[in-house]
Amino acid sequence: MNTHEFRAVCGQFATGITVITTTHQEKHYGFTANSFTSVSLEPPVVLFCLKTVSETNKAFQASKRFAINILSVDQEVVSNAFASSKNSQEVRFEQVERLPHALPLIQGSLGYLVGDILKYEEIGDHIVYYGQVIEGKHFEGNPLLYAKGRYQRLG
Repeated sequence: MNTHEFRAVCGQFATGITVITTTHQEKHYGFTANSFTSVSLEPPVVLFCLKTVSETNKAFQASKRFAINILSVDQEVVSNAFASSKNSQEVRFEQVERLPHALPLIQGSLGYLVGDILKYEEIGDHIVYYGQVIEGKHFEGNPLLYAKGRYQRLG
């Protein structure tokens, strides 16, 4: 299957938008991802994917920690800031208010999951990370969704 058709078919599947973060050597790192899913309830395990060419991989692999921030419908600007390769990590984090925590948690998100990276492996043009969740919290609101090549909203 060619890349264009594969992307078109997968674009029919609506996904939530997350910003996945870590801290390494007192510097914050984060990126926008819709490649996130739960894997196991017992123990609680999730996976997320990051492009192999991303320099951010080094930070996640060295820190061995992650925070997944599930974005609300009002956080399209946050999603765009963390998705743009033109934005430095510092510029990305200037776009958000943070909750108090050792890892970067984004104020206004619908929830977060914090955990430890269990393992990672390169698959195609991405690195797949598996992580065990050690804490999390949810808040009220509607999710920011992505499908058919653009942001979508419920209702």
